[in-house]
Amino acid sequence: MDKFEKILEKMLEMSENQLNTLIEMQKKRICICRECPSFNECMNENKEGLFCILGNSNCSLELIECKCGECPAHIRFQMKYELYCVEGSEEEQRSKKK
Repeated sequence: MDKFEKILEKMLEMSENQLNTLIEMQKKRICICRECPSFNECMNENKEGLFCILGNSNCSLELIECKCGECPAHIRFQMKYELYCVEGSEEEQRSKKK
């Protein structure tokens, strides 16, 4: 079990309220989605971000550049994939590749 899988397991043990609080805190603290050139006004208006955990954006987007590999969360949790705003969360992409 790698670091990402351990974190995911801990998240599954949290109540919905705890999980939502953690997600909002991490969006502000560690997430760099808003700094990505592909992040657009629609995503901003919908308060989207943390795509690596929450999954792809509900907005149409033009993929300009991907910054996922530079994200502290990506590095810290040893994530393997990128393009989360388009392709889905780390968990979703891992399950597609099995």
